[in-house]
Amino acid sequence: MTRTAYVRLGGGLDLITPTRQMAPGAALSAVNYECPVTGGYRRIDGYQKLGPEVPGQGSILGVATFYDRQYAIREDATAGAATLYRLSLDATTWEVIGTGGELEAARHEFDEGNPYATDAGNALYGVAGGKPFELAQDGTLTILADAPAGATMIALHQNHLFLGFPAGSMQHSNIGDPSGWDASTGGAGEVGVGQKLTGMVRGVGGVLHVLTRDSVQTLRGTSSANFTLEVTAPGIGARSYSAQSLLMPYFVTERGITTLQAAQEFGDFTALQPGAPVEPLFSAGGLSDRVVASSVSRTKAQYRVFFDNGSGFYLSPNGITQVNFPDQVAVTHAAELSTGEEYLLFGDNKGFVYRLDSGASFNGEPVRAYLTLAYTDLKSPATRKRFRRAFFDVRSGSDASIWALPDFDYGSTETAAPRRQSIDFMLGGGLWNAANWNEFRWSVPFMGQEPLDITGTGTAINFAIYSESSDEPHELLGYDLHFDTRRNRRG
Repeated sequence: MTRTAYVRLGGGLDLITPTRQMAPGAALSAVNYECPVTGGYRRIDGYQKLGPEVPGQGSILGVATFYDRQYAIREDATAGAATLYRLSLDATTWEVIGTGGELEAARHEFDEGNPYATDAGNALYGVAGGKPFELAQDGTLTILADAPAGATMIALHQNHLFLGFPAGSMQHSNIGDPSGWDASTGGAGEVGVGQKLTGMVRGVGGVLHVLTRDSVQTLRGTSSANFTLEVTAPGIGARSYSAQSLLMPYFVTERGITTLQAAQEFGDFTALQPGAPVEPLFSAGGLSDRVVASSVSRTKAQYRVFFDNGSGFYLSPNGITQVNFPDQVAVTHAAELSTGEEYLLFGDNKGFVYRLDSGASFNGEPVRAYLTLAYTDLKSPATRKRFRRAFFDVRSGSDASIWALPDFDYGSTETAAPRRQSIDFMLGGGLWNAANWNEFRWSVPFMGQEPLDITGTGTAINFAIYSESSDEPHELLGYDLHFDTRRNRRG
């Protein structure tokens, strides 16, 4: 008699659990898929180029969205200096901000905030080894001439502007005055870290997490009168450009992606490693020393990190997956528009700026996505089964195809090689009064079940999924197996 079993998908990549012990919904490989907080696997969104090439030479040195306008920094063609540009309203040109050539020709880091505590005080601050600068809401660029030079990290904390120096020092401005740096009159000062500084991230509870090559430290207090720095996580070193805040700080260590979790005791933090399932890619592939940028998507609850080989990871509470872009990420920035819409940017190594999570292709190139699911023995590892059909739960807004290839008995050569089949789907169904008329197809269901003929015999089965398209992303939520039980496996 034919039996059925449902396998719920989700959990992301798992490269450390033995194959026979993996959760059936986990993935042996996952490229250009993500793990939504709602479960399953979703092919990632694409990205689109913004405007023409930014004037100058070399990589983009910094990107930012500030008051609904997009900014980029690139080294001048004459070399030795860099210029801040703003994308025109019609997105056809990059306009010079300031006089041009005012900035350092180096990687820039940004932070946005309001140290003045006034309605008009919100500003964007940046630094790249020279003097820091302030970009006002009206687009006025001001070099903070009295600030110390040489910082490569920047953060706003407790109404102070903090500058981070790689040698192991943090210096901060007067309280409420990012242009004032007089320690004798205004409360400016310095906090020694004692180790190579790699990042500064604001945390919950009014603290500033200070990341170094050998430890994570936490700065507490509200002014130079009571600032105290203490070691939170010894022996855990963060890599440069990897630190982001998603309620808690996320960063890359030698063993992979790590975060801090607030402990039961007030003000204490405990180190966790949510990136443990892909640790072999860090330890064997040396990815820890290849970080070039990181970002977060608060809409998707994702921490993202990118490497110098075009690859990256998307980490959500439901799992971690790999991404691979045809364009090399050099710098990133995450912000919100005045409408509340998330706006993610990255600049590449050729002088272009892109909006991430925009469109269904990689700036016109199709998105290639791979997903190899874990094997399932349906809780009877010694029983051979005659698999007949699988019905995939697919949710999508496109009419693209994906290809599915079943495999039996953990890649055993004793079973006949199955043929690859396509799953055609055209799903744009929506909920009544919850979607616009022109944004989905009324004639199709909210979710479809697509059948596959998977005739084959074995104790366990898995599927390899492949798609290559410029259509809207699809979601794979699970699959329903139809099978007959046969004899127990013989020795």
